[in-house]
Amino acid sequence: MGPGYSFFTIHPPPPKPRMRSATSHGLTPIPVTNFGIPSVTSRQRPLAPPLDFETVEGIADTSQKPSPKTHRVFGLQEAKSYYPTLEEFRDPFAYIKSIADEGRQYGIIKIVPPDSWKPSFALDTEKFWFKTRRQELNSMEGSTRANLNFLDQLHKFHKQRGVILNKLPSVDRRPLDLYHLKKSVEMRGGFDVVCKKKQWAEIGRELGYSGKIMTSLSSSLKAAYQKYILPYENYLQSAKPLVQQQKEEEFGGPITPLKRQRTVSGTSIGESPSVSPSLPSDAKFASTKMEYQVSSSTESMLDMKTDSEDSTRGASHDSLVSDDEHENGGGRRSKRHRQDDDDAKEERAATVVGSNMILHRKTGAVKRLHDLAATRKPGENCEICGSGDDAESMLLCDGCDNGYHMACLKPQLKALPDYDWYCDKCLVGTGEFGFEEGQVYNLRQFQEKAKNFRDHYLSTRMPVNGKIRRSTDATENEIEAEFWRLVESIDETVEVEYGADIHSTIHGSGFPTLERNPLDPYSADPWNLNILPLQEKSLFRHIKTDISGMTVPWLYVGMIFSTFCWHSEDHNTYSANYHHFGATKTWYGIPGDDADKFENAMRKAVPELFEQQPDLLFQLVTMLSPKRLLEEGVRCYSIDQRPGEFVITFPQAYHSGFNHGFNFNEAVNFAPADWEPFGKLGIEIYQDYRKPPVFSHDELLLTAAERDHSIETAMWLGPALAAIKDQELNMRHHIQMIIPSIEIRPSPFREDEEVQCAYCRAFCYLSQIGCECTTNVVCLNHYDELCECKRSLRKLYIRVAEVELEKIVTKVSERATQPQQWVEKYNKLFSGPEKPAAKSLRTLLAESEKITYRIAETQPLKRMVEQANEWVEEAQNILARKLGHRRRVERSGPSRRGSTKAVSVPELDEREQLHKPGYIDTLLERIESMPFTSPEIEQLMDRKEQIKEFVSQAKEVLDNPKDDMDVYVALIETGYGLNVELDEINALERRLALLQWRERVSDARKTYMYLSDVRSFLAEGVALGVTEDERMFAKLLKAAAQGDAWEYDVNEQIESSNPDYMYLDAKYDEASSTPVTKETYDTVGKLLLKNKEVKESVEEFVKLAQAGSERPSFKDVRRVSELLKDPIFKNNSQYPEFKRMVKIVDDWLHQGRKIFHKVNAPMHSLVAHLEAAVKRTKSALSMADKPHEEQPAVVENRFSKELFCICRLAESGLMIECENCHEWYHNRCLRIPRGALKDKDHYYCPICDPQQSINRDYHRPMLEELEQWYETGKSLPFKPEEIDSLKILVEEAKRFQDALKPMLRPDHIYQEADVPLLRFYLRKLEGSDVLLYSETTFMRNVLRRLAPAAPESGDLEIAKRMQWGGVQSGYNSPAQQHSTPSTSVTHTPPPPPTPQVMVNNDRPSLPLPSLPACPAPVPWIAHDRVQLPPVQLPPVSVLLSDNKPSLIPQLPHESSALSSRPAMIPESSVINLPPPPPPPPIYAHAHSIWTDRAASRDEDPGSSL
Repeated sequence: MGPGYSFFTIHPPPPKPRMRSATSHGLTPIPVTNFGIPSVTSRQRPLAPPLDFETVEGIADTSQKPSPKTHRVFGLQEAKSYYPTLEEFRDPFAYIKSIADEGRQYGIIKIVPPDSWKPSFALDTEKFWFKTRRQELNSMEGSTRANLNFLDQLHKFHKQRGVILNKLPSVDRRPLDLYHLKKSVEMRGGFDVVCKKKQWAEIGRELGYSGKIMTSLSSSLKAAYQKYILPYENYLQSAKPLVQQQKEEEFGGPITPLKRQRTVSGTSIGESPSVSPSLPSDAKFASTKMEYQVSSSTESMLDMKTDSEDSTRGASHDSLVSDDEHENGGGRRSKRHRQDDDDAKEERAATVVGSNMILHRKTGAVKRLHDLAATRKPGENCEICGSGDDAESMLLCDGCDNGYHMACLKPQLKALPDYDWYCDKCLVGTGEFGFEEGQVYNLRQFQEKAKNFRDHYLSTRMPVNGKIRRSTDATENEIEAEFWRLVESIDETVEVEYGADIHSTIHGSGFPTLERNPLDPYSADPWNLNILPLQEKSLFRHIKTDISGMTVPWLYVGMIFSTFCWHSEDHNTYSANYHHFGATKTWYGIPGDDADKFENAMRKAVPELFEQQPDLLFQLVTMLSPKRLLEEGVRCYSIDQRPGEFVITFPQAYHSGFNHGFNFNEAVNFAPADWEPFGKLGIEIYQDYRKPPVFSHDELLLTAAERDHSIETAMWLGPALAAIKDQELNMRHHIQMIIPSIEIRPSPFREDEEVQCAYCRAFCYLSQIGCECTTNVVCLNHYDELCECKRSLRKLYIRVAEVELEKIVTKVSERATQPQQWVEKYNKLFSGPEKPAAKSLRTLLAESEKITYRIAETQPLKRMVEQANEWVEEAQNILARKLGHRRRVERSGPSRRGSTKAVSVPELDEREQLHKPGYIDTLLERIESMPFTSPEIEQLMDRKEQIKEFVSQAKEVLDNPKDDMDVYVALIETGYGLNVELDEINALERRLALLQWRERVSDARKTYMYLSDVRSFLAEGVALGVTEDERMFAKLLKAAAQGDAWEYDVNEQIESSNPDYMYLDAKYDEASSTPVTKETYDTVGKLLLKNKEVKESVEEFVKLAQAGSERPSFKDVRRVSELLKDPIFKNNSQYPEFKRMVKIVDDWLHQGRKIFHKVNAPMHSLVAHLEAAVKRTKSALSMADKPHEEQPAVVENRFSKELFCICRLAESGLMIECENCHEWYHNRCLRIPRGALKDKDHYYCPICDPQQSINRDYHRPMLEELEQWYETGKSLPFKPEEIDSLKILVEEAKRFQDALKPMLRPDHIYQEADVPLLRFYLRKLEGSDVLLYSETTFMRNVLRRLAPAAPESGDLEIAKRMQWGGVQSGYNSPAQQHSTPSTSVTHTPPPPPTPQVMVNNDRPSLPLPSLPACPAPVPWIAHDRVQLPPVQLPPVSVLLSDNKPSLIPQLPHESSALSSRPAMIPESSVINLPPPPPPPPIYAHAHSIWTDRAASRDEDPGSSL
C-alpha cells in the first residue's frame, strides 16, 4: 500500500448498546456486529492525496442508454427516464414543465443529458475534507427501532422493580419476540380479549411457532405476556397520561397536531390553489396551534441545547442529519434552525396504550414557558412540584437527570433506591433517535474505506456456490435485495458511513463556478446546480439571501448501503440531484398525490414512534420497506441513477434511497411557478408542527410582485397574493373584533429582518402580535399564547398596511387579466354579422403585442392582418402609389396660351411595376373571400371608371393630332395618375416628345450652340424618327458639318511645331458663328492669352535689363521663364536674348552654391543659407559684447555673463566649460557627441587648443571669395534675391576686419595680459560664417606663443578621441563601443585613421599619431550644463627629433604653408602617457546624482549627456 494507508484485519466487535452508551440491559435479541470499517485517523491534513479517477467505479457516460429493468425487488415498477435532445436540453425549466404532468405520476424521474453535455469535475480533491455519519441499517427501519425501544423501556421498568432481565424468555427453544407478541395482542383488543377468545395459539402461529403442542404454546405465550408485558402495560395506563400532561405543560400545548389534508386539489400549473380563510376561534387555536419559539433576544425557555451557527439545510434527497448534531443523536435539521430534541410531535396513534386523553390547556404559553426556562434548572427543582427545597430527598433520574422529591412520587419512596432509577418519562419513552457522527475523511481515504468494506462484505457475506465472490460479481438487484434484508433484519446489524449535507459554499462544488472557473462554459450552464435555483424562471431568485442546500447545492459522498431515509423536500419544492461519478444510487419515490397514503402507512406501521415524535418524517431517520407501502395501497416507484444523470423530485413526493458503492452526488432545490400552491400548503403544515420554515412564503410573493412585472408571473401570482391578502385581512379584522381596543402600530422590525412567531415559529412578515411585558411576538393565530396579560394590552404591529396590500394585489391582478380582456375584445370583434375592418384588426394586434404573454388567438389574428396588409398594399399601389423618381420634361417655349408646362414621367423601373387594368378586377375578386373589409374596395371601383374615361379621351387626341403640348401633358399626367399600364399613354408620350424636341431646338438656335449640343439634338431626332425632310433637322446637319471643319483646322495648328498665332486668332473669332466644342475653344483662348502675356513680359524684362537703370527682380523673371516651359511653348524658338540673360543669372547662382558647397541643393536653399549666415555672422562679429576676465566659474556667478561661446549668444541647452580659459560653449556649436563627453576628465576649447576642431555642418568661404562673387553679381541683368544677403554678409565681415587692423600691426607687442583679448576676438572669428583667414592665423600664432596649449598628452588624447567619435571620421570611440559594463566580450576596433587637428574645416594644421583610448571619468552635471572636473594631470613630455622639449609645434608663418603638405611628426617620436588618476569622491557623488536623474526620466545614464 502507498503512504498513508495500512492493512487492516476485520474482527467482529463485541456487542454494543443499540441507542445510548448508558443502555446496559441484556435484552438485545441479536449480537451487534460491525463488519469491514477500516480505521481512519481524525487528524485533518492540509492537502489530501488527489483522487485517482482511473480507480473510480463509475464515470459519466450518457451515451449508454440501459433499458428499464424487467424484474426488481418487491416487483417495483421503474420511474420514467427521459432523454432530451440538445435543443430540448437548453432550457431546464421549459423541459421540466413539458414533462411535469407525466413526471408527477411517479414522484421522481430521471433525466439523461445529451451525449455532448459533459461538465468537468471542478472540486479540488486535495483540499476536500468532510465528516460522515454512522448508520446502523436495521436501526433506521421503523419497526426494528420500535422493537428496540420497547425492549429498552421494558428492561428499565422491570429493573426498577427488582427484576433483572438478562435474556429474553424462550419458547420452543427460541427467543420470544416480546415486541411482536405485544403488537399481536394489541391488534386483537388486549390481554383480556385474547384470553376470552382463546387466541394464544393463533398468535403463536403468527409468531412462527408451529412444532409445539398448541396447548403448551398458548400457556407459554400467556405466561410470558403476564410476567413481562402485562405489568408494563398496566403501568402505562396510569403513567402515560401524566407524562403526556407534563410534556404538554412543558411545550405549551398538545404535542400532536390535528390531521391536515396534504393534497393540493383543483390546482393546475401556473395557478394558485383556492384558499378559503376561515376566522379562527379560540377553541381552534387551542387545538391546532401547539408549539412555541423564544425570540432571539431571550434565553431558551427549556434550556435546550441549540446551535448558534446557521444550520441551514437544503434540498437534498440524500440528507440525513446535520453536520453539527449532538453526539447522542437527533433528527434531520431544518435549513435555518436546528430541530430541538423536544420538538413538535404528530398525531397520536389510537392503538398505543395510554394514548387517548383529553387535557385542558392554559393560555399564555410563551410567557409561562419563558418564565419556566428562566428559573428551571434540571436536577435542582422537582419536576412535579417545582420546588427546590429538601435537596436531600431529591431523587435524580438515571436516564434524564431530572429531579423528583421522593414524597412527590406515586407511589412515594421511603428511601433512596439501591438500583438504577428511571422517571416515568423515561419509562414511557421519548422515541429520540439520530445518527452518530463519523470521522473526517478526504475522498481518497473514503474511497479506500468504501472499497475495502464492499469487497470484504460481498466476499464473506454473499458467497455463491461456496466460492469467494468478488465485488464486481454482485448485480445491482442482488445488492438491492441484500440492502433491504439488512434493513429489516432483527438478527443482524451492519454499520456504514455516509458523507451527507456537505456545504458547497465551504468545500466547493463539483460543477465549475463563475468565481473559480470563469472561463469554463459550464460555469454558466443553466443545468449547473449553482445556476439552476436562481434562474429567471425559478421563484428562488426572489429570496434575498442564499440558503445552503436549497439555493446553494449540498454534496453527498456515499458507500455501499449508505442511506437517505424517507422524506419530502423542504417547503414541498422541486429538487435536482446530479451524479458526478461512482457507483449506482437507487431511488424510491412516492407520487405527491399519495403523500397522505404514505403517511398513514408509516403511522400504521410504527404508531409508537409517531406518538413520541409526531414530526418523525421531518427527521430523515426512518425507513420502511416499499413492500409494506405497496401492501397499504401506496404507489411506489424506483429508479437507478448512474454518473452523468439527473434525478428530479416533484413537490410533496416522498423519496428515499441507498448507494451501491463509493459515489459523489450534488443536489439543490428549485421552484418553478407551479410550485407556489405546494409551498403555501407546506408552510401551513410547518405551522401545525411548529417546524421553523426556511424562508417567508409571504415575503417571497411580495418580492416577486415588486421585481417581476411580467404577465406570465401575474397569472399565478395574482391568485396567490389574493389568497394571502384575504387570509391576512380576515385575521386582522378578527383580532380587532375580539379585541376592539387593541392598539395598532407600525411594525418595529426592519423590512429585511426575519420575525418568527415565538409559539409556532412561522414567519410573521405582514403583521405580528406583541405586548409590553415581553420582547417576543406571535402570529395572529396565537395572540392568546404570548403572555397572561389582559387581551386589551396586546399590540397589533403592521408591516404592510391594508391599503398597500390591496394596491399590490390589485395591480398584479389587473396585469394578470390583460390577456383575458384582450380575448374578450377579440371574440366581440368577430361575433357580429359584418366583417371587421382591417384597421380594427391592426389595432387589436398592436394591443396584443404590448401584452407580454402568449395568447393563442394572436396567431390567427396575425395571419389575417398579414393578408389584409398585403391586399391593401397592392390596392394602394394602384390607388395612391407615389412615384419616387420622376423626371421633369420641361418646355421652355410659350404655348398658344402663353404658359409653360411640364409633365412628370415615371422612370423605367417604376413603369415595370405598373399593373394591367385587369389586375383591379383580380383584387376585387380576392377581397370577397377574406374575413375583413377595407375602404380601398370602393376606391378600386372608382378607379375602373376613371380608366375607361381616360382611354376614350386619348383616342380622340391621337386620331386628331394637335400642336398644343398642354393637351398632351394633361392627358399623360392623368394616365400616370391611374397607376396602370395603358398603351394610350405611350402613344401620347411619343407625340409629346416630338413637339418638345422641335421647341427645344428652336429655342437653342436663338442662342449659341456648341457642337456637342448640335450632335445631341441630332441624336434625339434620330431616336424620335425625324428625317432630313424636317427643315430644322437639315439645319442641324449643316451646322454640325461646319463645326467639324473648324475643329479639324484648329487642332492641326495646335499640334504643329510652329503654330500660326495670327491664323489661330482668326479662327478664334470665327467660332462665334460656328458651333465648336468647348474644350477646343478654351484651349485656343488659353494659348493666345499665354502667348500674349509671355511676349509682353519678356519684352519688358529685356528692355529694363538693357537700360540698366532698374534691374528686374529675378524672382519675377523666373516666373515668366517657367511659363516658357509649358508644353504649348515647347517648340518656340523666340526670345533668345531673354533666355541668355536668364542663363547668366543661373550661372551666377550656381557659382554661389559651389562657394558654399551646396551644388546639389535646391535653388531656394541658397537664400535660406545666406540669411542664416548673416544672422550667425552678425551675432559673432558684433562689437557690442566686451572681453571678460578669465577665471573659474563658481556656482554663484558662473552664468552671470550674458554672451558665450563662438556664437556670442546667451546660455541655452547643454553648456561646456573650457578648463583653460573658463569660457562656456554651447554643445550644439562645438557638436561634440554626448557619448564622447563621458570619456573626458577635462576639456580644452578650440581657442585654447588648436588641435581641437569645430565640427560644422556647413562650409565657411573666405571673405575674398564672397567679395569676388558679390562684385560679379552687381553686373547681372536681373537682380537675384541672394544679392542683398550677400552684401550684408560681406559688409559685416569687412567691418570687423577693419576693426581688427590696429591689432594686426607688425609693431604691436603682445603680452600675456593680452591673451584673454586675443581669445575673445578669435572666438568671434571662429563663430563667423565668413573665414577671415589672415586674422585667424595671426591670432592663433600669437596665442600659441603667449599661452601654449594645456599638457599635450591630455590634449592629444582628447583630440584623438574627438576625431574618432566626431562627425568627420565616422568611427565610434572605444568608450562608445564598450559602454555596457556587464558584458565580458572584448571588441577590437579597427585601427582608426590618423587624426588631425584642424584650424578650419578645409586646411590641416598638425597630423597626430594614433593613440589608445584612455578610460573616461564621469563629468559633473550642473543643471543642464557639463562642467568637467579640474583634474591636475602631470605634464606630457613630447620628444622631437632635435631632442628639445616643446609643448606646441611651430606653424609656418607664410601663407604658402596652406598649400604645402603638413609637417609630419617623426616616427622616432615617443609619447609617454601616464595612467589618469582616479576621480575624487565628489565626482562619484555627482555621477550618482546624474544616474538618479536619468533614471527618473527613464533614460540611459550613458546617453543623457
